[in-house]
Amino acid sequence: MIEILAFAAVGILAGFSSGLLGIGGGVITVPCLVLILTALGFPKSGVMHVAVGTSLAAMVFNTLSASYTHYIKKGVLFSIVKPMFLGAVFGAIIGATVASFLSSHFLKLLFASFEIILGLRFLLPQKRVKKERALPSFWILSGISTCVTAISTVLGIGGGMINVPILTHFGLPIKKAIGTSSALSFLISFWGAISFLILGIHASNAPHSIGFLYIPAFLSISIVSFLVAPLGAHLAHHLHGKILQKIFGAVLIATGLIMMLKG
Repeated sequence: MIEILAFAAVGILAGFSSGLLGIGGGVITVPCLVLILTALGFPKSGVMHVAVGTSLAAMVFNTLSASYTHYIKKGVLFSIVKPMFLGAVFGAIIGATVASFLSSHFLKLLFASFEIILGLRFLLPQKRVKKERALPSFWILSGISTCVTAISTVLGIGGGMINVPILTHFGLPIKKAIGTSSALSFLISFWGAISFLILGIHASNAPHSIGFLYIPAFLSISIVSFLVAPLGAHLAHHLHGKILQKIFGAVLIATGLIMMLKG
């Protein structure tokens, strides 16, 4: 029961952050799962892979819930989602394959470093854009999506920590960027979870698991985060854009430092 309650608490945090920041919730789910699974006795050599695979699977539901809420509020730009769909499929396969060859310790350090760098990007003062940047072509957006998805799948995140800065770079308002990123995070988590599930079938024999997917955590986090994600999405449309950026940066740095210290 304590284990289920712990996973449910992770679901609350992941779902709320997913809706609020368009990040999929992986920045919360992965470090929390590493701590809980380690406490449950999972071997350190494979705990990060199980945390990543489970995080991606759980995000499928909270990103779907958050995306729908952003869609209702006209915050999802499908003109951007459509060309990035193809890249999400290929990127997920590439990312999961690469992650299967990396050590758990290396994945932890990579996860932590990436979050801290991107968090600082949002907290530090940014130069004003004097001219509008045109969105790239269909194939360039697909290429960007492939790279973002591959990195995100390796780390077990929804890609929002990368996609939001990219979309704001091309002139999208922060709320539109978050809404569109939520839809992209759904695609990334869906294809990433499938890739991890397939690759982990013969690589992991952890109890109550299928491949790199730990069933109790998956079910608990998925159900709770699905219900909570709309609350964060509603709040995102009532907060000022700059406040959202500061929250986004603080979350990334905090979780990155936790992973670095626990690495």
